[in-house]
Parts: sequence; structure tokens; C-alpha cells
Amino acid sequence: MPRLTLRTLLAYIDDTLNAAEARELGQQVAESEEARLLVERIKKVTRRRGLATPVASDPDDETADPNTVAAYLDNTLEPERVKELEETCLKSDVHLAEVAACHQILTLLLTEPVRVPPRAHKRMYQIVKPPVSIPDRLPNKKLPVVGLAPQDEGDEAETTDAAFLLGMKRYSSSTPWAERVVFVATIAVLLLVLTIGVVMSLPRAEPRPPFSTPGSSYAVLQPVAPPQLEPPPKDKEAPLPKEKEPTAVVTAPPPRAIEDEKPPVEPGPGLGPPILPASNDRSRPIAQVKSRRSLVVSQQPNSGVWQRIGLNLEAIDAVMPTDPVMALPGYKAELSVDRKLQLTLWGNVPEQIPYRILESRVTLHIPPEGFAADITLLAGRIYLKSEQAAGAKVRVRLASEVWDITLPDDKSSVLVELISWFQPGTPYNRQGGSQPKREGRVAVAFGSAQLETTGNRFVKFEKMAIGEQVTWDSVKNTLQGPTVIARDDYESLLEINPTNPVKGELLREVTRLLTFMADEVKTREAVGPVVKNFVGPQLPSNIPVLDRDLLSRLAIYAHAAMCDNTEEGSRGLRVLVDVLRSESPWLARQAVVTALVQWVARAVGNTALLYNVLLEKGLSEREADRLLMLLRAYIAPTQPDPDKLDELVNEGPNREPPLLGDPEVAIREAALWNIMVARLQSWVPLPLTVNVGAVGAKVGSEEYRRFLAESKKWIEEIKRRNVKMP
Repeated sequence: MPRLTLRTLLAYIDDTLNAAEARELGQQVAESEEARLLVERIKKVTRRRGLATPVASDPDDETADPNTVAAYLDNTLEPERVKELEETCLKSDVHLAEVAACHQILTLLLTEPVRVPPRAHKRMYQIVKPPVSIPDRLPNKKLPVVGLAPQDEGDEAETTDAAFLLGMKRYSSSTPWAERVVFVATIAVLLLVLTIGVVMSLPRAEPRPPFSTPGSSYAVLQPVAPPQLEPPPKDKEAPLPKEKEPTAVVTAPPPRAIEDEKPPVEPGPGLGPPILPASNDRSRPIAQVKSRRSLVVSQQPNSGVWQRIGLNLEAIDAVMPTDPVMALPGYKAELSVDRKLQLTLWGNVPEQIPYRILESRVTLHIPPEGFAADITLLAGRIYLKSEQAAGAKVRVRLASEVWDITLPDDKSSVLVELISWFQPGTPYNRQGGSQPKREGRVAVAFGSAQLETTGNRFVKFEKMAIGEQVTWDSVKNTLQGPTVIARDDYESLLEINPTNPVKGELLREVTRLLTFMADEVKTREAVGPVVKNFVGPQLPSNIPVLDRDLLSRLAIYAHAAMCDNTEEGSRGLRVLVDVLRSESPWLARQAVVTALVQWVARAVGNTALLYNVLLEKGLSEREADRLLMLLRAYIAPTQPDPDKLDELVNEGPNREPPLLGDPEVAIREAALWNIMVARLQSWVPLPLTVNVGAVGAKVGSEEYRRFLAESKKWIEEIKRRNVKMP
């Protein structure tokens, strides 16, 4: 059985072990929290930009010597120096990145075949003058570069391959000039014919019509006054005229010069077509749920109760316009909108992808003419894909923005998401006060797309390619992009399965428990009671599942998603506050903090609603204010404020207890949540001596004193790693 060392971990990550050793080492990694963190750290440091090369701290320091690293990777370094080098790597990201990157490069060189064409080989030898080199020396076919199996081929075959390997033309230096001229002339004639064909196929420039339909006009459209109807006879009432789409009633703006009518060459700010209000027509269903084993819920307009849809592929699974529809956290649900657009609601939980999205919530409207769908994105992430080969045009409304997205065909797929959160430094006000920051983006997952805004701003992005995104936030209130998405974000965008066996096993367990919870909802009205039954703080004893704690966390996220931003909806948070103050496992309490952080940032008034709930559950005004401050982005994920970090573990100026040492366990859990956010961003490994579960222990006990003392060391390491360089 291979030992769990840095060298074996590198071999495990680069997949150079045989199947049996990889399986045994993967099991050891799964059983060691420290090993899992080290694996993630190695992957992160090798992708970090701006890292310098190792520099010797003194003349006797050999850990920065390339020969030492080479001997270590070749397994010829003395045991004493091996220990010294590995300890240095664990302490220094620069040394760890150097060793890991070298190991990765050597792995690629030893596994990827490399062929050097004879002509390139000879040219290299001719650079160095004799007698240092032998210019006429032929390549040694018996010793191929990097272990490629030798092939018995003549020099002519090698020379033929050289054209493809070096990207040169097929003809060689011996080719007659006449043949070269004919070749170039042929290419020139083909290009000329192609150019003439393209020019002839282009439509001739004609003056623009004086008016156009919304979505394709760059002019400010003005509605026509409604026609005067003749009064009906007095003996009977005339039927009301059927409502028409407001997009059809437009007039031309005042006449302008043709040059004025042209759109801008580059996307830029300006006035776009007016934002037409979303249709409230409920005369027909707008979409149908296709997913059978996902918890998709819809809110009834009269009662406000969330009911499950998608139990059967019948009329009962139809979605009515203006009804909020939501995929609960962790569930992925597919909807067909008017058989023109495939709409995927993308729910998520931190156990799947550590991203700031839980539920996915939308409202659908009857689309205006020329659009396949009109969607209001209330929260979370959705994916759009045309169900027709000709593509589709979709209007998406989010926050104050209205975006018109064009999918050119049924192969293109676009992500749209909206996230709300309190930016660190936002003034705290128990009555709400400051608005949460809202962030939106459009990203192309497959194919291409066109994005055009409307309303007070006009910006048009003609063609966004795969892997590009356009972002917006409510603070700057401008669109940025298109920019290339980072690789990690793109992998989560595509939901690429992780190669880490530990993460893969967790995802399988999460999927199994989500399916189990969905199957327990037997009727449309039972979704709320079933989810609440799994929340806790004490789960029913008859639940036939292995991981009861994980099921409780998934139910906590789902229950919070169904608590509306109203006084009646906030009452549902009382069961979550009970879990937060109970002796439940600390991961369940941390799930409550995550859900409350998301819930508070939904709307300005949610802070005041949660404040009243906390008072009802027995917290004092001081405790409620302290808890809410911690829920509203108390610690910045990047460059955390050192003073605020100290407040987590040190007494205040008025001898206030540290936030991590408050007598109220709910405050301690929220303080620990902020530390965990800063730790993950700063990549501070969790020492094996720290028992984060001790946060629920009695303040003043020996176990808690040890936890607080170790947490102070932890805070100092976070501060040290986030010092701004001069």
C-alpha cells in the first residue's frame, strides 16, 4: 500500500499510479481531511498567477535549488532532505507550486509522444559551429525522443511528416518554381471567386423604414392613440374588443436623416426601445414541466401557498403565466415554454458546488410578438435553449434590467443568473436601510448568442462566443464584457463531474437524498409539511436513510426557499432559528446560517422581518442585532478587514465578549460562518487540533477555551495571508 506523502499525492493527482495503487491512495485521501485540503491546495497554487520562483533564504537553504527538486522528484534525495523539502512546501505556496508544476510537466513529457523532424534536427545542429556539433549527423532512430517507439521508415517518410509537424507547406525546397507559382495562382483565383460571390449575395443598402417593431429598432417608439370605437346600441352592450399585443401599436418618430437612423458601429450606451410591461394574461398555460423526480413548486395566486408541480406529464403540470415557479435548492428542472424554448431551472446547494446560488425562481409571461418567451428571473440561475432549429429570441427581466437574448439555433445554450447579497461595509440598519447588491450575468455555455438591452440603456453585443459572459451589478449599473469565463467557473457552468473520488461520492449521496425527499412528497400540497418534517431539530426516527444529517441540511435550504419576503412567510423561519439554537450537529447549524444569509439579502425589508422573528424566539435586542450584523456580510471574502477579524475572537472595547465567545450559540455559529468564508478564500488549512463542532459547547468549558485559543491562531494566519503587498 503506498504511503500518503507529498510525492505520492502528486503522482495521484497527475494520474501516474497504477489502478490498484490509485484506488488505495484515493481511499486514504478520503479518510484524511488534511490530505483532501492539501490536494485542493495543490490544484489551486498551480493555477495561481503571479507566483515567483523559490528564492533561498540563506546560503545553506537548498530547498530552492532546482537540483534538489529534481532529486526529490526522481526519488534520489536523502531522507533528511526529503523531510525538509516537504515541510517547506507545506509552509510555502511558492515551493509547493514549483514542485507540483515540475511534476506535472514531467508527467506530460513522459506520456506525450514527441517527434522531431529530421530537417528541424539538422537545422538545430547547424546553429552550433563545429567541432562542438556535427552538422551532418543524422537523427538516432533507435533512441526516439521521450520514449516514442522507433519506426523503420526511411528519411523520405520522416521528411514527409515534417511538413505536418512544423506547419510548413507540402512542397519542399526541391519543388520547381513553376509548380509554386501555379499553386499560389490557384489560391488567388479561388479567393477572388469567393469574394465576388459574397459581395453579390449581400443585399443592397436601402433606406430604413420609418418605423420598426420593438426589439429591432434603435429609435424611441411612441404608442398610437387607441382608435375611437363607435358607441354600442343602448339596448345591448357591445362585446369588449379583444386585447392586442402592445408591440403591434407603434408609430414612427419624427422624420430624421437616413444617417441618423443607422445603428452605432460599436455597442455603446444610448436609448433603446421602451420597456414594455410584462403581460398579465392568464388565458392559457405558458409552459409544461418535464422533470418527474425534482421538487418544482409553484405559488398559488390566491393562497400564496407553494404547491408541487411536475408529478405527472399532464395538464396538472402546466405552468400558468404570472405564477412564480421555483426549483428548490439542489434540484434541476426542465420546462418547455410554448414548445419553443427549453428552460432549465438550476437549483444548487453548497454540497454540490460552493457557489452563491440556492433556489432558482422565475415568473413566465405571454411573450410579445417575435419572442419565444418572456421570463422574469427573480433569483438564481436558469439555462435557455431553443427547441426549434431556427433558434429563438427570449426576453429576460431581472432586477432593473431587461435583456433580449437571441439564440441562433437549437445547439446554443445560454446561462442567466441573478444573485443578491450585502456587500461588506454596507451600513447595518435593523429596519432594512441599504439595498442589497444585485449581480446578474449572461454566459454562453454552448454555441453563440446575441445580447441586446432595452429601456433606458441600449447596448448590443452582436455575437458572444462559447465561454464568454456579460456581467452587470446594481452598484455600477453598467454592463461589462464580453469577457472570457475563468476555467473553474466554466466547469461549474457545464456541471463537469469532478475527478476527486471524495467529491464524487458526496455528489452521489446528495443526489440520492434529494430524490428520496422528492419521492416523499405524494401530493401537491404536501411539499411544505414534508420538507419541514426533515428540517429538525430532531428528525423522525422512522426515516430510512443513512446520512440523516445531510438530509437535514438539504431540507433546511429548501424550507428557507419557500419562506416568502412577507410577515407571514418570515414565520416559517422560526423552525430554522430553533435548529440554530439547538444541539443539532454543527453542520446543520451552519446550513441555517447559509440559508439566512441568502434570505436576508432577498429584499430590503427582510432584515426587519427576521429581527422580529428573533425577538419572538427569545433573543434580546442586542443579540438580534449582533446576529443580523453577522448575517449581512460582516467579513469580506477577499481582503477581510483585520479589525473585524479580531472582533470575532477578542473582547470588545466595552468588555463585550468576542463574537465567537458570545453566550448565544446562534451568534457563535454566524461568527464561525464568517471565519469559514475568509478561510476558504485565503486558503488557510484547517488544523487538525481545531474542533469546529465545539462551537456549540458551553462557553467557559475547557473544550470551548481550547477551541477559542486555536481559532485565534487561525485568525492570525488569515490576516497574515491577506496582507496587501506594497
